[in-house]
Amino acid sequence: MQQYKIFFLDHRSCYLNSLGDSLAQMGHKIFYQSSWVPEEIEKGIAFFKPDILLTVGWDLPLTYPFLDTLPALCEKYKLFHVYWATEDMIHYDKWSAPFVKRIKPDLVWTIHSACVKKYEDQGIRADYLNFAFNPRLFRAKTSADEERYNVALVGSAHLTHKTYRYNSIQDLIIPLIRENEKVHIWGGHWDKESSFMKREFGECVPKNWLEGYLPYKETGSIYRAAKIVLGLQNAKDQVSQRTFEILGTGGFMIANRTKALSSMFEDRKEIALSSSPEETMSLIRHYLDKPEERLEIGTAAKKKVLKEYYFHKHLLRVHPKLDRLFVQRRENHDSSNKP
Repeated sequence: MQQYKIFFLDHRSCYLNSLGDSLAQMGHKIFYQSSWVPEEIEKGIAFFKPDILLTVGWDLPLTYPFLDTLPALCEKYKLFHVYWATEDMIHYDKWSAPFVKRIKPDLVWTIHSACVKKYEDQGIRADYLNFAFNPRLFRAKTSADEERYNVALVGSAHLTHKTYRYNSIQDLIIPLIRENEKVHIWGGHWDKESSFMKREFGECVPKNWLEGYLPYKETGSIYRAAKIVLGLQNAKDQVSQRTFEILGTGGFMIANRTKALSSMFEDRKEIALSSSPEETMSLIRHYLDKPEERLEIGTAAKKKVLKEYYFHKHLLRVHPKLDRLFVQRRENHDSSNKP
């Protein structure tokens, strides 16, 4: 396995400390560039002399005009550009496909397997790299951990686009609001979108449930301190990044009974799945007073994640294609620059 110097252009802790740190654990040298000032980016590249430029997903800086210069920047410094398309499949048409045409990466890692063919049909090399777990960041839950919260949720509202997340909120959060079963919620926009929630769901999250912003590196402390963690999902055929982190920590999670979760985890043995608001409340009432059952299920989930869904394993799978394309890119660049 070839090791690279990787210039990771991103400012978000959830990616730098998941994918970025996992790459570092495999022996790659990572330069984290969190500033989006064009002059600072180029100076960082010139100083570090990386092999690979790594970009991720969607965020406001990725809409800046500077991104149009990335192909020329990669050519100038002989960089192999990898883009991790974390908005697939939900926002493939609206964001990923046009953005990839714009930045022209050498390889796209997509979190949805069906998108590999979509990219390659456009002449863009692609591979499947789903979300996964970085065990170095999340200490495992044990019976010694004090459970200070009955029910917890880590995640923002994300209601600007109508996705399966609406169904997830309807089945997991709304029944608890109606039954006045407090959920300690960390994440953004629940207060700003309260009026919209009231119109859409007939309920909104009580203000005294909102705990505010939580740094990514501290999320594991909540998964260990909660009796039950709610796992909102964005799609039926995909799972969220937090799913792997909650279960990989050994937290007890109640989530929606989706096709993806049902195929990856065993219900009532590694996770508790719900198909309705009524089933959610039934699960809450059953498991709140069953600490031994919760710990047993959480421990089984942790073992499954550490066996199947951790970054190191996923990265080993995509590495051969990366190595092959990297060599081809270098050979093509060298031959085109011969006198």
